[in-house]
Amino acid sequence: MKPALRGQGGYTLVELLVASAISVVVLTGLTSVVLTSWRAAVTATDRVAASAQVRSFEFYAYDDFALSRLPVPAGCAATAASPCTTQPIVLQGTQASNSNSPALSSYRVTYTWDGSSTLDRQAGSAPPEHAATGVTAFAWYISGTAPHQTVVVTMSVTVDSYVETQSLQFYPRVNP
Repeated sequence: MKPALRGQGGYTLVELLVASAISVVVLTGLTSVVLTSWRAAVTATDRVAASAQVRSFEFYAYDDFALSRLPVPAGCAATAASPCTTQPIVLQGTQASNSNSPALSSYRVTYTWDGSSTLDRQAGSAPPEHAATGVTAFAWYISGTAPHQTVVVTMSVTVDSYVETQSLQFYPRVNP
């Protein structure tokens, strides 16, 4: 009988427990790596989306400020200590047509934050368009002394749980 028992070899209970414990440790480590990588990818995606919204606003605003005078604050102090938050930025100036005999025309752009998530841009009488979405905070003020004043805009954009806050400085036309 002894030779027959030797041919039916297997693992003992102790060997199975040790192998199971090692497998649990290895799988726990792999799960941790996968979850960490997944969280990093989600954060990176949210960061890119938030940065894209800030860049969208910058895309419009740099040209608009370059074509306009300093905005006139209405209903707010527009200082660093007391910035404008829900008041729109109204930019006005003049622009010349791109033709052989250029003609001057008035230029007016309004940026309005709805107080919750959307920053709209309205040029003249055209319908408003979204300059940025996901905006959770928006403030602006006039910095410096004449004739070297700038407009500082601070905005926060939130995408999922990622928040990006940027302060942007714009230089309106000195001699409109």
